[in-house]
Amino acid sequence: MDEIIKEEPIEKLEIWDNSKRAKTVMIIFWILTGLTVIGIVSGYFELEILKNAQQGEFISDKEANASDIRQMIIGLLQTGLYIASIVVFLNWFRRAYGNLHRIGITYLKHKESMAVWSWFIPIIDLFRPVQIMNEIWTETQEKIKKYDSNYNLKSGGLIIGLWWTLFIISNFIGRYVLKTAFKDETIEQLIEGSQAILISDIMQIPEALLVILIVFQLSKMELKLAEKVKKSGGNIVYK
Repeated sequence: MDEIIKEEPIEKLEIWDNSKRAKTVMIIFWILTGLTVIGIVSGYFELEILKNAQQGEFISDKEANASDIRQMIIGLLQTGLYIASIVVFLNWFRRAYGNLHRIGITYLKHKESMAVWSWFIPIIDLFRPVQIMNEIWTETQEKIKKYDSNYNLKSGGLIIGLWWTLFIISNFIGRYVLKTAFKDETIEQLIEGSQAILISDIMQIPEALLVILIVFQLSKMELKLAEKVKKSGGNIVYK
């Protein structure tokens, strides 16, 4: 009886629809990219004002306050949207990995919950999330291949590796920006902080675009896999 339970018939397998979450992720990251572009332009003008002040040029209080308020508003919007992007991405990411468990892949390296917790555990957060992303990319296609021998496997090593490299670098720059925010605000330190923010924003654009590309490609794979599972007698759960 134990063996019979382990070898579930294919019609008992199910896959949870992840297409809506994928669309939400892509929309949020497109909006975040647009806002980041606005932040870069605003940051550039802020930096110019600071450099002019450093060189002794007169900067009116009105001009300085307007620049500070603009930067503060954009910064708050970016922070709020960034938090939202983390939430929607993790929801999509966990379901994508969980679906591999639900369709009967028994040799996965981690539990479904690690798709979330791996991002928050020190040291492990440097490599485990990208390992899981690679596993989702590879195993989703391998499962499709079992249903359709004519399916051509697509390599994701380059775009996933580039995305993760940019994410790690951007993360370290972000920590530096946060650290400089609590220093004494001399003109030199303000310029240094503004430059760091500008670099961080610039790097976030290709990083966000790569997230969109990865989610788009994986969403197509998930839809194809769901179609194969359904045709083989499995269930698609919409929740």
